Amino acid sequence: MAYRKLSNKLDLELAWKRVKKDQYNDFIPDILELRDVDYDKTTTINKIRKELDRGYEPSDLLEIDVPKKGYTLRPGSSMIPEDRVVYQAVADYISSKVAEPPEDCVFSYRLNKSLKGNNMFQFWRDWWLKWRKKMRDVYTNGYCCLLRTDIAAYYEYIDQSILRNNILNGQVKDNRVLDLLDKLLRKWAPSDVKHIGIPQGCDASSFIGNLYLINLDKIMRRKNFNYFRYSDEIYVLTRDERSARKSIQLITHELRKLHLNLQDAKTDIITDPKKVEEEIGTEEEDKTKDFDYEFQRKRKKGKIEESEEEIVKRYKEVTRKSRAKEVDLSKFRWCINRLAKIENDKAVNFILKRFANFPFLADLCFVYLKLFANKKSVKGKIADFLTSQDNIYEWQEMWLLFIVSHARKLGEEQLKVVREIIEDKGKHWASRVATIFVLGKLGDDTDRAWLMGLYSSEDNTRVKRAIAVSIHELPKSARNNFYAEIENDSYDMKRLVQYLRRREIKTI
Repeated sequence: MAYRKLSNKLDLELAWKRVKKDQYNDFIPDILELRDVDYDKTTTINKIRKELDRGYEPSDLLEIDVPKKGYTLRPGSSMIPEDRVVYQAVADYISSKVAEPPEDCVFSYRLNKSLKGNNMFQFWRDWWLKWRKKMRDVYTNGYCCLLRTDIAAYYEYIDQSILRNNILNGQVKDNRVLDLLDKLLRKWAPSDVKHIGIPQGCDASSFIGNLYLINLDKIMRRKNFNYFRYSDEIYVLTRDERSARKSIQLITHELRKLHLNLQDAKTDIITDPKKVEEEIGTEEEDKTKDFDYEFQRKRKKGKIEESEEEIVKRYKEVTRKSRAKEVDLSKFRWCINRLAKIENDKAVNFILKRFANFPFLADLCFVYLKLFANKKSVKGKIADFLTSQDNIYEWQEMWLLFIVSHARKLGEEQLKVVREIIEDKGKHWASRVATIFVLGKLGDDTDRAWLMGLYSSEDNTRVKRAIAVSIHELPKSARNNFYAEIENDSYDMKRLVQYLRRREIKTI
């Protein structure tokens, strides 16, 4: 039998469909939402096929630090579209060959029953609700002691060698696929140790990360613990504290084999019945929580169950303690997402006053505040914050600028702030991309001509891409002359220019 080419083993068409869906979770959004790639997807996929058969070489990750709840940082990143497609195709291939973690105790990232579905996973919230319900059912059967813990810096410390040798070998027979996965992950390793860590923020990594703990899952189930996991968050229900301590010991030993550790600060054995019940919640409470494992800036349209009056009432209850640190963040997300759907501005002033307190909610603020971006208060407060000493998180700065891009016009002082960020090459490229986009959209033709003049002095391909998009509002002859000058800079730029020559373009 002829040995099939690697490019024929990987379903690149399916991977592209899934990447298009998955992009709305990205730490760094693409300003065109990959429409230029989709416009010429056949050429792009054929290019990937040829490179796979010659020996695919991935590009560097595009990185940004993302603030967490406690104001610590996690490494966020994005990939060029070709790398993203290859990574997704490899994950899809592996998913068709390996056993999933046991579904009676692992509720995160469950694979779509249709292996050819446009979404890699089943809807996360259905499984999150199952997770919560299963814990409550076990609790009512006399398992009243709760261990709550999670894994420290989980994605950053996944050992790629263990992933291959202890989990994938024996299930995935084609070493070419595993070698390609090794090549991708070693290129993108966030650590100086090139076999440690995987990128965060995409479905392919979520699948691999979930799979990495499968031996722990099986051991805990084999030892008859009431063990429940969602991603790297672990709950164990036992009849007494002694058994809970034994479960910590077993989990710790198994994680050491994976070169992982539990977070001491987030590990707790809860024996007080009231506190256990508070932790596992009720079905009604679960409906008012918006889980933060998977955020999507573009949500499915559809009716919501609650009336506007009920949503506003719940919002007032959640925010009645004015200090930001006392707000229940999962309930706050629930309220903001629904206020956004009904386009109610009740939370605008609350958020505008708390940018410094909520840097980790910047993507959620974008989804909501972009609806009211033309309000004088929104534009003014964002401009003030961008020039303040509280503006220390590049990821938040980027999202605030994307909010501004949805305004209809900016005042001269606000445009001045925008121009200063563009000129400051010490700024993160993602912030400069967002700012270039804002100026191209809301500045005048003089601003756009100035942006064209910056193109040749820029090294970052994303910044160059943003400049090409930003001058689209120029008269057709002027913009097409510029496009003719730059389209042969690279394959990516040629693809982009072909898309931009259309009369109308859609952006984020």
